[in-house]
Amino acid sequence: MKLNYRELFMEKMGILLRPDDIEATARDFLSSYASYMKEVGIVAKDPSGKTLYSSRTAPVDDKYTQFFEQWVSLTRALGIDSAVAMDFYTDGWFGRDPKYQTIGFKGQTLTHQICPNREEFWQYGAEIIKELGAYPIDEILLFGAGYVRDEFCFCERCRKEFAPMVDQEPKRLTYLYISENPDHLAKWYKWRTDKVNRGLQVLQDAAREVDKKAGRSKPLTIAVEVLIDPETGLSDGAMKRCGYDYTKIGEITGNILINLFPWSPLLPKKGTKQYNDLIESLYFTTEFKRRGGRASLFRWGVKTLDQFRELKAFGKDAGIDRFVVSLHYPNDYSTRRESAITSY
Repeated sequence: MKLNYRELFMEKMGILLRPDDIEATARDFLSSYASYMKEVGIVAKDPSGKTLYSSRTAPVDDKYTQFFEQWVSLTRALGIDSAVAMDFYTDGWFGRDPKYQTIGFKGQTLTHQICPNREEFWQYGAEIIKELGAYPIDEILLFGAGYVRDEFCFCERCRKEFAPMVDQEPKRLTYLYISENPDHLAKWYKWRTDKVNRGLQVLQDAAREVDKKAGRSKPLTIAVEVLIDPETGLSDGAMKRCGYDYTKIGEITGNILINLFPWSPLLPKKGTKQYNDLIESLYFTTEFKRRGGRASLFRWGVKTLDQFRELKAFGKDAGIDRFVVSLHYPNDYSTRRESAITSY
């Protein structure tokens, strides 16, 4: 099905594009559609771990570097709000290295997901933030910023660090041992959340550093993806499974990107219990915005006007008026979905 970009952009949503979505040069595409755009995004670092720009830090996909350079230059010249997307712990390049893989308590590894308890990986992410911040962009959409689920991570580093907190030997530490004791489980959730927050703080500090270095008049913002799905307990379940602290994210970046129903293909119908439960689960955004934060709704694989308008109608009921969508699902979507909703 050929997309009608003009109709999609006229909905005034932020559309996150990949260069391979566009069968034209950046210049030709923008000359055709820029007048309909309010904001637009382009992928800068994808789940493969490679960047689409000329990075000095990460491996580079040379096929798209010229497109990326022209795209960000032209969007700034045309006065369009410009975002770039960056996968963080969802990094297939580093995921090949056992040193960085996130591991379940039975020893199963996820090669597409990095353990968030890696200070050196935070610094790696910070360098990429600095590189991206040198471009004339307004926002970084940060994907894959939490744990894959609550049964991770049991790598050697995590075991050694957490086991003494619950009076256990590192090699004998299991999720069952943790989950059977409410106090231990509460410590587990808090410890993991602290790791996520510390990683985000390193990235935000990098953004502030590049603001100062580049003399930006408008600060570079980082929108942190949070995954909200019925399969994983909506917003409350996501806090425990992924290590999200919505209040703390507000304090660190002030910008949250709610990936709505990432593992479920259809949004519930208005008037149903599922719809009302979803609206209620987004209660935290009211306080988030009251404190000066920005909340946005995001969905993968949105390609039709009906899908756009359904999201906007939901946002109206949820009190959220900013929307970002991707026309595609991540290349590793099936692997991500399985690891997120399968009990280990």
